[in-house]
Amino acid sequence: MNKFLILSLSITILLIPVFSYADGGLVAFYKLGNIDGSIDSVKKEIYALLEKDSFNVIGEYHPAKDKNLLVITFTNKELLNICKQIPDRGLMAAVMRVGLISINGQVEISLLNPEYLFYAYLRDEMKQYEIKLNQISINIKMALFPISKGFVPYITSSLSERELKEFRFSVRNPSFIDPVLIKKFSNFDQAVKKIRENLQARKEGCIKVYELVDKEKKIAVFGIGLLDRRKGEAVFLPKLGESHLAALPYELVITDKTVNILHGKFRFPLYWSDLTMTDYRRIYKSPRDVEELMKALTR
Repeated sequence: MNKFLILSLSITILLIPVFSYADGGLVAFYKLGNIDGSIDSVKKEIYALLEKDSFNVIGEYHPAKDKNLLVITFTNKELLNICKQIPDRGLMAAVMRVGLISINGQVEISLLNPEYLFYAYLRDEMKQYEIKLNQISINIKMALFPISKGFVPYITSSLSERELKEFRFSVRNPSFIDPVLIKKFSNFDQAVKKIRENLQARKEGCIKVYELVDKEKKIAVFGIGLLDRRKGEAVFLPKLGESHLAALPYELVITDKTVNILHGKFRFPLYWSDLTMTDYRRIYKSPRDVEELMKALTR
């Protein structure tokens, strides 16, 4: 048996736990392990691994202006091409995320589970592209395998594919199909221009982490760092838990001339899926705060 085949089989065997979920569902995040070094050194290694496997890093930032926290966002051409075919807000699912937390000379690495994102954001459209998207998910995990010590779920609870497609925190809470309208512009180009200008000016402490713009289909997704200390990540992240850091950044979406965001009462429980009602009450102001920050970007 040649060395390449042995290596491939070894990696496949080691990756088996990635696809074994605690209760048959999908977990939101994996802990890849704790690596000795600084955030900067680990970041460079992750960049190299992703680029080696044809993934493109499209942005990074320190949530809540904390230098001990870093989120890296990335995508690739195949994923972008698939997501562009899905109407409305499909492009949101094209952005993958890795979270880094510096703790006592080590860096804890987490990965947003691609399948979790796909089923939550693409919903019924996932079925048409399921094989290709699952392969992309495998490719992401294979790319990051050299820097990982395993793919361990942060929490034991998980959500099934159906639960993700239909997700809402409670019966009266919004779902994916209930976005918050931020503003309607006269046209797509005007919306993009205004948001870019305000992000450049860091209005209300908001910064651009990444942007994906498809002028032909008139859809754009901006990843927004919410650095305002009164309303942003510095308020809700400590309450929700930094281990789910790769839930960030929050997305601002333009479809044609309409700007919207996912409702915080949907998005926060989706990514912090172990959220209790007590936890939920602790961030009761955050969905409204996020909405106000996003609206400032359109004025």
